[in-house]
Amino acid sequence: MALNFYETPFHAFETPKEASKSVLKTEMTIMIRDIIESSGWTQLEASKVLGVDQPRVSDLMRGKIDKFTIDALISILDDLGFKSSFVSKNNNEAEIKIERVATSV
Repeated sequence: MALNFYETPFHAFETPKEASKSVLKTEMTIMIRDIIESSGWTQLEASKVLGVDQPRVSDLMRGKIDKFTIDALISILDDLGFKSSFVSKNNNEAEIKIERVATSV
């Protein structure tokens, strides 16, 4: 039996379209979790900053990406002082850029 190699673990079980979204949601969730941890916030403190309830923060911290849409994660990043943009370089290449624009958080 031959070994199969996949781009990510998501690609082993999901369609390429769904796997791509799962990878993006995972990366965004990790970024948010790292910001919460580096800020030293409790989940309750983070929930107040993010405008969500504490169980939602718990879901973020546990990496439960299936409970979040990409739109919801972008909104959370906005609450943390980030701006998201989509940059189309040409018909074959684009990137999603997320950068901090406010330092109030």
